[in-house]
Formats: sequence, structure tokens, C-alpha cells
Amino acid sequence: MRTKRVTIKDIATEAGVSIALVSFVMNNKADGKNTYRVNKETAQRILEVAQKLNYQPNNAARTLRSGKTNTIGVIVSDISNKFFADIARCIENHAYKHKYTVLFGSTDENPQKLENLVEVFRNKGIDGLIVVPCEGADEIIRDIARQNIPLVLLDREVPDLEVSSVVLNNRRAGYETTEALIRRGFTRIEMISYSMGLSNIREREEGYRRCMQANEMGENVVIHHLRHDKLAKIEDIIREARQRRVEAFLFATNTLAGQGLSAIFRNGWRVPQDIAIACFDTNEAFDIYKTAIAYVRQPIEQFGTEALDLLIKGIEQRDKPGSCTRIVLTPEIVESLPEEELRSAETAVAEA
Repeated sequence: MRTKRVTIKDIATEAGVSIALVSFVMNNKADGKNTYRVNKETAQRILEVAQKLNYQPNNAARTLRSGKTNTIGVIVSDISNKFFADIARCIENHAYKHKYTVLFGSTDENPQKLENLVEVFRNKGIDGLIVVPCEGADEIIRDIARQNIPLVLLDREVPDLEVSSVVLNNRRAGYETTEALIRRGFTRIEMISYSMGLSNIREREEGYRRCMQANEMGENVVIHHLRHDKLAKIEDIIREARQRRVEAFLFATNTLAGQGLSAIFRNGWRVPQDIAIACFDTNEAFDIYKTAIAYVRQPIEQFGTEALDLLIKGIEQRDKPGSCTRIVLTPEIVESLPEEELRSAETAVAEA
């Protein structure tokens, strides 16, 4: 038998107060406010009765009154990518604390898919969006901004668009990761990157280029560009580079690094003895085989919390448009021990 839904009228009758007073107290509680402008004892009695009767607020009705659904959309390029998956989880955890539900989607670097996801999320009444822009989607992002939908860009930006964003200092990351290779004595260092014109990728390339030039190795600068759907060609690039006695590679993303490492192992080359690598983000293979000379550890927690905080601020101030906020996060460069030091450390551990 279906149990009758408890209403504010039931609470009012049980508590001996008016329906209007119960509604006022319960709405203040739902909005996270701590002041009720009524007698504290009375407010407390109402809340206790509501708990005893197992009162469940009618969120649909509250949505109609407030115009908010407490739902946000998060659109990344690939939710299966560990970098984006970890950020998504962080956003979800942080959103839960703020009583927001999160809807997720992946574009697979396809602007048409991004446009479709935005439309689906809008039809579901989302209050705002966190988006990782893909190539060819600049106008779609601009259209979202023109419609006054609260928006935060994550990891990548759109040129000349005043929208809040959370990004990494990618130029610094590219520079310092290249510098880590140079400190180990490598001079013939090349970069493997994507052919996409994404802001974060171009900035990482610029950091690599600047570091090589600053160390008087500008003539050795080579950047190989791959389409994201043609990653198998990475093996040909590495084979050809080996013939030219290239000593090290900087990979622009962890996906590229994983593909590159697989190609190196398939050909029987040793890392870092035959080919040294540096990359962005960690990878299980790097942890197991201690392969990377250096990698960029991105501040996942900051990406998630900062993006959500900016979005909630934008939602709350939707009717009061203000200046946008650009948050640039600092990369951490993690370097592995040189081979001799690593062997000494492993020997010391074994003897302890």
C-alpha cells in the first residue's frame, strides 16, 4: 500500500503552528540559511516534527518557485581519460557538499557532439556548465556565453572570450619539463603533440620551444603533430627519430605518452637508456617501470574545486553580471632519480 506523502500541512498540525510558518522555516533550511526570523524554539520544534514525520521536500515545486534545479553539466573531452575522470570525480564530490547534482558528458573532441550535449543539458534545466572546449567549438562556447548561461571553461580557453576559466600554466610546464631533460644531459630533444589548435597544447609547445632556445638548442627544435584519431602513426615517428639519433621525447599529453611508450617497448628499446621521455600527468606504466625522466603533476583537486566554486558564484550572481575570473594553476614537475641513484636507493632498501 502506498504511503501518503507528508506535507507541510501535516507538520503544521503536529507542531501546532500555521502552514505559512512551516513553509518559511523549511524554505530557509533548504536554502542553507541559519536564520528564520522566528522564535528559535518554535523553528526547532518545526524541524524536529519534520524529521519525525520523515518529511521530503517537493523539489519540483521549489524549482518552479526559484527557477533553479541545483543541477549542473560538466562536459569534458573524454571521461575515460584519467585526467578528466579524476577532475570529474572531484567536481562531483565538491558539488554534493553544495547540494548540486552533476550531469557528465564527453565530446570526443567533436564540436557537433558538444553542441548536442549542451542542448540536452539545457533541456534538463541545468543551472550552469563547466566545459572543456574542443577544437572547432569556439562559436558554440560564445553562443553559450551570449545566452547568459553561467559558464566556466576548464583546462582550455577560447581566444578573446571573457568567461571564467581554470587552466594550468602550460607554458611553464612545457618549459620546466624540457629543462629537466636538459639537466640530464640530453640535447636532441623532440616533442610529440596533437595537430589540434587547442590553447593548452599550443602553450605546452611554446614552453618547449622557449626552453630549447634559452639553452641554445633552438636548431634542434622539432614538434611532431598527430591527429587524435591517428595515434598509431606515433611508432613511425619514433622509428624515424631514432635513425636521426634523437635522444629524448617530450609528450604533450598522457595519452600520447602511453602510446609512445607502447611503441618503444614493441621495438625492444630501453627507457631511458635508448630513449628518454618526459610527459604530462602520471601513468601506471611510468610508476611500474620508472620510465619517465620527469612528468607534470597537475593539481587535480584545485581544477575541480576552483571550477565548481566559480560556477556556483556565477549561478548565484546570474542577474548581476560582473568581471570574469581566470585562475591559473601552478604545475609541479616530478623528476625521477638518475639511474645510478635509483640503483643505489633500491640496493639500500633491499639491505635495510
